[in-house]
Amino acid sequence: MSEALLWSQLRKGQKAALETLYRAHAPVLLQYGNKFSTDQQLVEDCLQDLFIDLWQRRQQLGEVSSVQSYLLVAMRRRIVRQLSRQQKHETSAEPAEYQFDCEIAIDEQIAARELSHERNLKLKDALEQLSPRQKEAIYLKYQLGMSYEDIGKAMDISYQSVRNLAHSAISRLKDLLIQGWWIGFWIFFGLY
Repeated sequence: MSEALLWSQLRKGQKAALETLYRAHAPVLLQYGNKFSTDQQLVEDCLQDLFIDLWQRRQQLGEVSSVQSYLLVAMRRRIVRQLSRQQKHETSAEPAEYQFDCEIAIDEQIAARELSHERNLKLKDALEQLSPRQKEAIYLKYQLGMSYEDIGKAMDISYQSVRNLAHSAISRLKDLLIQGWWIGFWIFFGLY
């Protein structure tokens, strides 16, 4: 059954459509939510609240071009809002920008491409040097396979900003990996 049909059925009050959407999207939403917070309970609560709100507000829901994008945006906003509330509660200072922590599923990519353990470590180190926004854009594009338009909606930035962010992240990764190669070369040959 298509996502558009399920969304339409949800809007008409069919609980089976809500359940199907939940089963189809919950794993990805939980995985995405865990990139913003290590508090598993908070992420699970946000997911449950998201689907409860969908059901309660089903008559006010509009058409969407991508159900997954809509749910990712809603999940992201819900978690960031909850983290901001927690931070305000813990301190009187303004909340800091959230941190998007991402470790691309390198283990699957390594097995498929047979990368060495050393290259795996270099890639992880390079990923750690990206900004949280760059990590998020790369994760949404290459892990979830989202289009730039959908990433823009999820991250609440323009299409061109997403392209620029992804391009700068890939360029930075290339620079870091090439730089690491040259340093290794110099060290290996005792020229460093």
